[in-house]
Amino acid sequence: MILNIYPLFAQEMPSKKKDLEDAYLQHVQEISSLKNEMTQLNQRIENLESDKRKLGYEKDGLLQDLNSLDHQILELKKSQDSLKTELVETNNQLEINYGINQKLKSLLKTLTESQAGQDSLTNMESTPYFIGTFVGTQAESVVKDQDGKELIINGQKIKTPPIDHSFILLHEDKVLLEQINKNDQSVTELSGTYLVTTDNDQIYEIECTLKNNESLTLEYLIHIDKSTEEITCNSDNQAPFKLLKNILMENTGEVITE
Repeated sequence: MILNIYPLFAQEMPSKKKDLEDAYLQHVQEISSLKNEMTQLNQRIENLESDKRKLGYEKDGLLQDLNSLDHQILELKKSQDSLKTELVETNNQLEINYGINQKLKSLLKTLTESQAGQDSLTNMESTPYFIGTFVGTQAESVVKDQDGKELIINGQKIKTPPIDHSFILLHEDKVLLEQINKNDQSVTELSGTYLVTTDNDQIYEIECTLKNNESLTLEYLIHIDKSTEEITCNSDNQAPFKLLKNILMENTGEVITE
């Protein structure tokens, strides 16, 4: 018995063809979609590479800026060190100038007072040698007690600093004294009276008693050799020191030391 299967085969063929066509179209669409995704990925990769290059440029720029800042910091430090050095030098110079100004101020005052003393003598026939201005420096020395022994406290000798002295002996037994501490340039001003205890052919001996506004009282003995005009100043428990007489030159304002 022979079966006729052609009609059945003819019916199945169109159905498989359509399935294949549909599958093909689906694959084509998938491939197209994958191509689009690949294109997008490539674009993203290009964008990322571009961003990477930009970041590299920015990094190089930041490194350059950082190096520049480091250089500027070094220059600023050099400038700071230079300014510190200049500041120290300026402070030192100011201290020196301050000391000079103090001495000039003291000298000007001494000259003014000496001039006043000299003016008061213009109508007098003669002036004793001890009238005028006498200057000298008492060197650093160890303080002594009433028995003449060196004063020691906690094993340390008590010393006085070097002090510049400027005595002005005026008429009417008046005397002025200005002391300048050579260590700190501090100034002490005193005034008082003097008494000529010895006046013969060889010497003058003059006792001076001076006070300031702080209850400080000092006593000095000034010894003047008339022939040599050598002058020595003594104070209690202190080493003696030399004085020189200053003479105010008329009309010039100059001071010379004899």
